Amino acid sequence: MVKPNDKNFRKYTLWVITAAAIFRFFVLLRFDLTPQESYYWNFARHPALGYFDHPSVMPWTIWLTTKIFGTNIVGIRLGAWLYGIGALIFLWLIAKKIWDEKIAFWAVLSAICVPLFNVAGMFFTPDPPLVFFWLGSTFLLIEAIETDSWIYWILTGLSAGLSMLSKYTAVFWFFGAFLFLLLNQKYRKHLASPKLYVALFISLVAFSPEIIWNAQHKWASFLYQSARRANEIRHIRIGYFFGYIGAQLFAVSPILYVGAVVKSLKSPFAYIKAIRGKTESSKKILADSIILSFSLPLLLFFSAVAILYWVKLNWLIPIYFIPIAGYVEWSIELNKKWHTLGAILAALTTLILIIVMIFPLVPITGEMVSTYGWDKLASRMESELMHVPDITFIFGAEYKVPAELSYHLPNRPQVCGPNVIGLRGMEFTYWVNLDTLAGRDAIFALDPRWGFSLERARKLLPKYFEKVEETEPLPVYRGGAKVTTYYIFRCYNYEP
Repeated sequence: MVKPNDKNFRKYTLWVITAAAIFRFFVLLRFDLTPQESYYWNFARHPALGYFDHPSVMPWTIWLTTKIFGTNIVGIRLGAWLYGIGALIFLWLIAKKIWDEKIAFWAVLSAICVPLFNVAGMFFTPDPPLVFFWLGSTFLLIEAIETDSWIYWILTGLSAGLSMLSKYTAVFWFFGAFLFLLLNQKYRKHLASPKLYVALFISLVAFSPEIIWNAQHKWASFLYQSARRANEIRHIRIGYFFGYIGAQLFAVSPILYVGAVVKSLKSPFAYIKAIRGKTESSKKILADSIILSFSLPLLLFFSAVAILYWVKLNWLIPIYFIPIAGYVEWSIELNKKWHTLGAILAALTTLILIIVMIFPLVPITGEMVSTYGWDKLASRMESELMHVPDITFIFGAEYKVPAELSYHLPNRPQVCGPNVIGLRGMEFTYWVNLDTLAGRDAIFALDPRWGFSLERARKLLPKYFEKVEETEPLPVYRGGAKVTTYYIFRCYNYEP
C-alpha cells in the first residue's frame, strides 16, 4: 500500500527530474562542442563495430541522433541528455526500492545538483551511457533476484553488456554483481541458476562487437587501455593522490563526496553488523551490500592507482550515486540537515561553474574554456585554404585540433591526425591512409594547450615535408584574457 506521503514525494521527484531535464537542455545549447565531443562525433561518421579509444555505444548513439536531428549541437548531445535523465530515473527506482519515496526524492535531488553529474548529463563522453547502464543493470539485477523472472535476467544481461560496450570501467560492475550474490545468503542460490549464466552469455553477446573489432585490429583498444597505461606507471607520486582527492571534492562537491566516501568505506562494517542480527532491516542489509559490492571496490582501486597514476575526475562517476543516496538516508534518519547543505553547496558550485563558463565575467583558461575559439581557428584555416591547391590536406598535432577542425570547417572534411608526423594517431590512424597523402601539400594547426609545443612542431615538421613556412600566430581572447594562441604552418610535399 502506498502511503499518502509517498505519493507526494513521488510527485516531487518527477517534478525535479523534469526541471533538471529542461535546465540541462537549455544549458547544453549554450556551449560549442568540446574537443572530446568533436572527436567522438568523428567516430560516429565512421561507423564500426569498435574503436581504438572507447567502445561503441557512445558513437553509435551519436550516429543515430545526428541521422535524426542533423549534425549540430542537439544532434550530437541529445544522447548524453537522454542517458542523464534515464540515470536519474534508475537512481529513483533503486532508492525507493531500498528505502522509500522520501529518500528517493532527496537522493535524486542531490544527484541533480552535483557538478560532475550535470556535466555527464549534457556533454557526450562515454560516461553518460556508462552511468545509465550501470544503474540500470543494478536495478534490473535486484528485480531479477527478487522475482527470479526470465525477462529480468535477460534484461540484466543485456544492460550489463551494454555498460561494458560503453566503457571498460563496467568490468567492475560484473565483479560487484558476483560479490553481491555471494554476500547475501538468500541470493547465493542464483549462482547455480541457469538464468544467471544465460544473462552472462547475453552480456557477452552485447559486448561482442568490441571483441570482434579488437580481434580484427591486433587487440589495439584492449592493449591501449591496459598495457599502455600500466607502462606509464613509474613511481609513487603523492602529489597525484592529493590532486585526485581535490578533483573529486570539487567535482562531486565536498559534503556529498565525503558523505559518499564515508558511506562506502563503512559499508563492510555496516553489512557485518546487519547480518549478525544487530539490525533487523532487510532493506538495511540490501543497501549496505549494494554499496559494498558496486561502489567500494572501484573506489579502493582508483584510490590506490592515484598514488601512481593521474586518475581523472570522471573515472569514478558511476560509483557515487547510490552511496550519496545512502548518505541522504543516514542524514534524514538522524534528523540532520547535512543532505540539504550538501545539495545546496553542490547546486551553488554547479551554477557558478555554468555562469563563469557562459559569461566572460572572470578570466578562465584551460579545460573550462576548451569549447571556445575553434570557430576562429576554422575561419583562419578557411582563409589559408583559399590560396592552396584543392588536394591540400589539413592535420593537427594531437586529436583535439583535427577533431574540432573536422567539425567546424565548411563541408566538414576529414582532417588528419598526428600520425602524419609519426606520432600516435589514436582513431585517426584508421580513417586516413598516409600513402594517399604522399607528395601533397598540407596546412598544420597547433594549439599548445594540449601538450604539443611550438618548438616540437618546428623540429618535427621538416622531417616529413620538403619545405615548411610558419604563418602569423592567431591569439584568441575571452573576456580580456588570452585563451590560447593557435599556430599555423604551410607545409609542402609530404613524405610519409
